Amino acid sequence: MLREVKPKNPRTARILKAREPQLIEGPKKTLLLHGTKCPQALDTVLKTFNSLTKPNSVLFHKKNANVHPFENTESLEFMANKNDCGLVVYGSSNKKRPNCVTLARIFDSQLLDLCELLLLPPADGTVIPPINELVMHVGQGLRPMMLFAGSPWDDPTSSSHVMLKSFFLDMFKGEETDRIDVEGLQYVMMVGAEEAREGLSPIVHLRWYKVVTKRSGHKLPRVELEGIGPKFDFKIGRTRPAAADLMKQAMKQGKRPNEEGRTKKNITMDSMGDKVGRVHLTKQDLSDLQTRKMKGLKRRADGESDEGEDMMDVDDDDEISEDEGHKRARTN
Repeated sequence: MLREVKPKNPRTARILKAREPQLIEGPKKTLLLHGTKCPQALDTVLKTFNSLTKPNSVLFHKKNANVHPFENTESLEFMANKNDCGLVVYGSSNKKRPNCVTLARIFDSQLLDLCELLLLPPADGTVIPPINELVMHVGQGLRPMMLFAGSPWDDPTSSSHVMLKSFFLDMFKGEETDRIDVEGLQYVMMVGAEEAREGLSPIVHLRWYKVVTKRSGHKLPRVELEGIGPKFDFKIGRTRPAAADLMKQAMKQGKRPNEEGRTKKNITMDSMGDKVGRVHLTKQDLSDLQTRKMKGLKRRADGESDEGEDMMDVDDDDEISEDEGHKRARTN
């Protein structure tokens, strides 16, 4: 059951009204937190996410010892609600789970779902360099072209991949719009997933590529991809999917206004610019229609109507008046 918070003053009421569900939601903000132990590799992951999601992200450098997403969610929910963030990325490391990145989503001031990613060392034996030694060459506020490579992303039975794909889309997609400038398509984010193996956790590869256009001798340029930034390899750890009723409430959408250009049935515009509508009704039943409400149409007990008598009276009067006119003419 969703919690209902009652405002205590007008200022709190305005803040709660601004946080209410909107017909067209803006981009979600991401809160990035450091744990008690956060090695250099995890710090590079958090700062890379922060640089690619600005200005819709908040990065805290202070260590948070009281945040335990899978044991107690109160601290995580409090910090997310205080900073008005719907996504949380928490980096921590311990002996049991080294270099762990926990992804969380918040809905209605409470935790929706959790997914844990364990950062693996590079396959070539090198060390992930700090963020200040990496050059991304990506402008602030630009959205990436996202590519999910691998069959696990399209497998509905793999709940961990479905959850992870939804989280990355929420974090990097930015503001929704139907107009995109080609100059803003500067880099590609590739998320690859290996095939599931027995007894082994699936591995996810995270890469970034810069879009480079070169001369091709034709009208269209030749497009190439150059690898930029760090390369991250994760192993999916623990997950906590959202409850069915809470997810249903989170996915609920309001009624959207009619989009421009959409044709409406039975509604046209006449030559004067007035809107004319056609209404279809069922066949009318005229058997109970009252037609004898007028005095001249009422029937008497003998079956004769007043209309006939009135006509006769009018004819007699006309004849009398005509005879009187002849008599007066003779006397004159």
